[in-house]
Amino acid sequence: MEGDAQVARHTEEPASPTQHDLPELAAAIERGDTRRAIALVDASYGEALYRFIRAMVRRAELADDVYQTTLVEAMRDLRGFAGRSSVRSWLFAIARHRCLDALKAARRRDARETSAEAQPEPIDPAPAADQRLSDAAVLAALEHCLGELAPEVRMVMLMRFSEGFGYDDIARICGARPDAVRARVCRAMPVLRACIERRGVL
Repeated sequence: MEGDAQVARHTEEPASPTQHDLPELAAAIERGDTRRAIALVDASYGEALYRFIRAMVRRAELADDVYQTTLVEAMRDLRGFAGRSSVRSWLFAIARHRCLDALKAARRRDARETSAEAQPEPIDPAPAADQRLSDAAVLAALEHCLGELAPEVRMVMLMRFSEGFGYDDIARICGARPDAVRARVCRAMPVLRACIERRGVL
């Protein structure tokens, strides 16, 4: 692997991807300048990519690890990128696989560490009727309820409503048919709404 073993997470406001980014990226790949290529990828897509990963794995330290792994894998495979999809879709496809791997590993680790007598997580009481609800409360409920969805369903919902991917793009990333993706979203919406209502914020 070229470049540093550890790739820093992009924390600055990302540049908007534009058409002139693509020739520069293609030129960097062609001349084997992997460090410059991955810097261009990170500058254009890093913030959205990290946001997606963080929402998927729901743990900051795990999100950092998955983000690093995603960029390292992208760095390794940039020369083989054939352009059959957008760079953004290609990156999210890598992140999808790495998120699922990380979630499986985390479940196995948690199962080993959790005793058989562990108490279930207490249910938060609903707020009083006259309590004003803040945006933070709604967002917290949404994050909690997204976390209760199956990983593949949560992934589709995040791509669709947080990252703005179309059904065709999501289908390519997930290896599914667009109508199957659309059906998955339709089935998840009432489940998500019911969960949020149970938490007293709708």
